[in-house]
This record gives sequence, structure tokens and C-alpha cells, in this order.
Amino acid sequence: MTPRQALLPALLAAALLLIGCADSVAARIAQRQELFDAYPAEVQARIARGQIRLGDDRDAVWMVYGDPAERLTRTDAAGLSEVWIYKILGFSDRLYPAVRPVYHDIGGHLRGGYYIDDAPEYEWKEALRVEFRDGRVSAVQMRE
Repeated sequence: MTPRQALLPALLAAALLLIGCADSVAARIAQRQELFDAYPAEVQARIARGQIRLGDDRDAVWMVYGDPAERLTRTDAAGLSEVWIYKILGFSDRLYPAVRPVYHDIGGHLRGGYYIDDAPEYEWKEALRVEFRDGRVSAVQMRE
């Protein structure tokens, strides 16, 4: 396991913790308390634990995960559906190390050279897709 691979779980956990602190399930429930209170007790308990299931409505998903990074409309043989996409910050898939150009101004003339860059780059990666059909969760796709 490379140092980059060993660091990935810690970075993901830290990112999820920071996201959770800034906008927690409990805070989102409080914003829609009346809707939350209308759910049966077993659904309330599940949402409070941060779990969704097939058949849940958009409000339940929002209380658990918050606003999605993207919203798409999907059309297939069964009709229209809405897809919410959630993302996390992760390592780029760029190959390491990378050779990057660098230029120096020497006496008014640019001279080229190269250096090896082995610093990791980060990007937002899709972690979760929730698909709604007729306002209810019809599919959940999660990155392992």
C-alpha cells in the first residue's frame, strides 16, 4: 500500500466529519421538524441514524444527506426520474509522478526545463446517487 492509499481513508473520514459538523442530520431535521414529526416512529429513528430506504420521499433524503451537488433528469423506458448526486473530496486519478514544465527568465530569455511533481491532487468524486420516481426513492447507488 502506497502512502497515498494509506492516507485516503483518513482524508475521507475527515471530509465526512467536516461536512457532518457543518450541516448535520439533526440540524436538517430541525429545519423541517413538522415534516419529520409526521413520519412514523420507526422512520424517524432511521432518518435520525442517517439511513434512507427505497420508498422514502425527497424530504427524508434531504434530512439525511442535505442538498445534492448535482440534480439530473433521467429518461428511460419506464418514464422520467430525478437523480440526486452527492460528492466527496478524493484523490485525482492522475498518474504519479507527473513531469511538469517550468520556465526560467534568464537574461530576458525564457529557458525551459522540467521537474517531477509527486504531490497528490484532489478532486470532487461522486460518492452517492439517489434516484426518485414519482417523488419516492427508486434506486440508490453508493461508491464502496
